[in-house]
Amino acid sequence: MPTEVTQPLHFRTLLSGHTYVIADFYATWCPPCKQIAPIYEQLSTAHASDSFGFVKVNVDEAREIAGQYGIQAMPTFLLFKDGKQIQEIKGADPRSLKAAIEGASAQLKS
Repeated sequence: MPTEVTQPLHFRTLLSGHTYVIADFYATWCPPCKQIAPIYEQLSTAHASDSFGFVKVNVDEAREIAGQYGIQAMPTFLLFKDGKQIQEIKGADPRSLKAAIEGASAQLKS
């Protein structure tokens, strides 16, 4: 299950505590965010581990974090490796989201 984050320090702690982190930047009023949320939840259940963290960031409650990463469209998914952003997926694109998560998960297993 993804960890809900509102504080920048908590976000940085999660980034430094996992090899990979994928962050879902969303808004409660955003229909595409609601559409892809169950898919993100399923992927987190299948792939979350001590090395792979799943995070949800409500852009209205965590404006500082959203601003730091230049989030302007929701949903936006950012994939981090060793604390550095390596991929961005804008919009409710289940195929791209699944490919990014499965690719990172495969890297952890190799």
